[in-house]
Amino acid sequence: MKDLMIDLETLGTRVNAPIVAVGACFFDINTGKIGKTFEAVMDLSLVLRYGRMDGDTLKWWLGQSDDARQKLVRGRSDPLKVYPAFVEFVASGGDGVRPWGNGASFDISMLEYTLARVIERRPPWDFWNIRDCRTIKHIASDLKLPFAGERKGTHHSALDDAVFQAEWVSAYWQQIMG
Repeated sequence: MKDLMIDLETLGTRVNAPIVAVGACFFDINTGKIGKTFEAVMDLSLVLRYGRMDGDTLKWWLGQSDDARQKLVRGRSDPLKVYPAFVEFVASGGDGVRPWGNGASFDISMLEYTLARVIERRPPWDFWNIRDCRTIKHIASDLKLPFAGERKGTHHSALDDAVFQAEWVSAYWQQIMG
């Protein structure tokens, strides 16, 4: 599997926002099958060293479900261990991994910025392979294509969101491709 859905939970909306959680899953866009997964929820006090928190995002988090907030505040992972492990996870997909994010300038851009800043690493993918979920969703909407999938897990849990995004991207892709 070369397609890799990535979802982040952050404390801001700019590229320099602290990343609190990383969720990712390899998936087969032609079948919707979910492959290997990655999830890390980092210690809030540690991630604040690597970015600038946004007050509006903090207020937004306070309005989310108890499950989502609890997952966020109970994170204990060290970013200095998470990011190398994430790079290794991506590398397990071999050459040509296609990272997907829900927004052309959000998840992938933030992660690239953070990898460079925190562990001084280039992204583990080629920039020309980056994909955007919203483009597929826009095309599917214009074509009035249905999505019959069911949302499972906790909203705003990075891995649960990544899996759900992979499912609907695959479903739309299959319908578009006929």
